[in-house]
Amino acid sequence: MFTLAKKMVVLLHLISILVGVPNVLVVRGEQYAEEEGLQDDDCVEGEDASWAIKKWILTELDKLQKYEIKYYETSMSLVKDDEGSSWYIVSDGWQGSFYYETGKPGQERVGAYLYPDYSTAIVGVWRDHLLVSGRPTYLVEACRSGSVWTLKFGELEGPIMTYSPPSHFSYGVHPLQRDPYEARTVEVWKSEQPGGEDGLFTTREVMSGEVLAFYSGLIIYCESSLRALDRRELSDEEEHFRNMYNIALDIGEEDDNLCIDIPPDMGNDVNRYNATLGHKVNHSFQPNSEFVLFAAHPVLGTIMALTALEDLPPRMEISVNYGYNFTSEPDQPEWFRTLWKQFYSNSESDHEEL
Repeated sequence: MFTLAKKMVVLLHLISILVGVPNVLVVRGEQYAEEEGLQDDDCVEGEDASWAIKKWILTELDKLQKYEIKYYETSMSLVKDDEGSSWYIVSDGWQGSFYYETGKPGQERVGAYLYPDYSTAIVGVWRDHLLVSGRPTYLVEACRSGSVWTLKFGELEGPIMTYSPPSHFSYGVHPLQRDPYEARTVEVWKSEQPGGEDGLFTTREVMSGEVLAFYSGLIIYCESSLRALDRRELSDEEEHFRNMYNIALDIGEEDDNLCIDIPPDMGNDVNRYNATLGHKVNHSFQPNSEFVLFAAHPVLGTIMALTALEDLPPRMEISVNYGYNFTSEPDQPEWFRTLWKQFYSNSESDHEEL
């Protein structure tokens, strides 16, 4: 216990050195410019700073010398300069980026993970892109001059975090530990859909392709019984209710066949579980988001996420197609059968009018 506590003190000391006043990281991005001096008019703050980093990654990545690296279920682009600074850009930037000022793979090194908004970040100590210890923060300022980026972060906030993936018996994190990215991107309010209860809404502008929310929970085998020793016989509706927050973890490996599951007594109450909020999205046959595999969550690892199919303004209710197939599998929840019949009945009527 003494060794672990001492190590934590050392790690936190490293973090304080990294992000204490003036909270500056020197980041070198492009490799073809020669200018090294920073000028005041090269600096942008707040949302403009986030957009500058995002624009650089999303529009200039193809111009940079980079190396493709397999990263679990996705890939990363390594952009590295001669002085040791390195960016590991995940999934072309759509799943965020890791940045390290110094250090080598396989060793503990101080760095930052920037979420896909390139504003929210976790700064701390990492080993092979796995968080040893860190805390959330946000980008305050970004200055660029030629090949050099200088990033300034705000104060460290929230609990100390570490890589803690979910399992069949654990959510990985405390069920009420909000994800810092979700906390500034989405919120649960009363749904605007007819008959709806909770709904998931944006709290800021989100661009098409950007992550909206994460979907995590307990990790189980999809075929495993959720009531192995329960002798009660449940009706179809009761079974649907028990499985309402069960989604396939789409890792593409048939042998694994894993699912994410949140028991309904937890998933129905954000006062009991809000570590991720993707499960609160409602169904639509004309959705504005879709489920994707997210392999780079700094704390939870590989989970599912919702990404926007179009630009979304603040306070827009998010919807997704649940993918239920009523034609081949008619044993679906009553609410879905009703929506399916209404939607396709209206579609056929519109087609006849044309």
